[in-house]
Amino acid sequence: MSKIFLLKTTCILFLAAIQLSSCKKEEAHDHHHNDDASDKVKPTVVVSTPSSLQMYNNGDTIKIRGLVSDASLHKLLIKIVKDSDNSVLYSETPTVHDLTTYTLSSNWKSAVTDHTNASVIVVAEDHNSNVGSDTVKIHIMP
Repeated sequence: MSKIFLLKTTCILFLAAIQLSSCKKEEAHDHHHNDDASDKVKPTVVVSTPSSLQMYNNGDTIKIRGLVSDASLHKLLIKIVKDSDNSVLYSETPTVHDLTTYTLSSNWKSAVTDHTNASVIVVAEDHNSNVGSDTVKIHIMP
């Protein structure tokens, strides 16, 4: 084998090793830097608006309001799903990484073609994979 080939191969392997180790460090940072094995408390999620079984007409804006809290939030999902088939009508993933509180303030202009029973679902996860959620049932008329 030529010296140039060996040198190129060594350089490529070295760069690949650096890239892999930096990915692992980033992954560890994103998921585990605030780990506290004693933390078994799930995030608190309270949806204050809409109210349970609130009625909407097609084209109305559904305002999602409330509060999410935890010692160290990691991920948040806000969604509205059609109850009959679990299809997602609206979805949002606000950035909450390392926050202790997050005020819900999302809006979705409804767009349905038939009478729709739906669920407003908010799911929060902390850095220790504890998950808290709140669900509110609503109805949207065409």
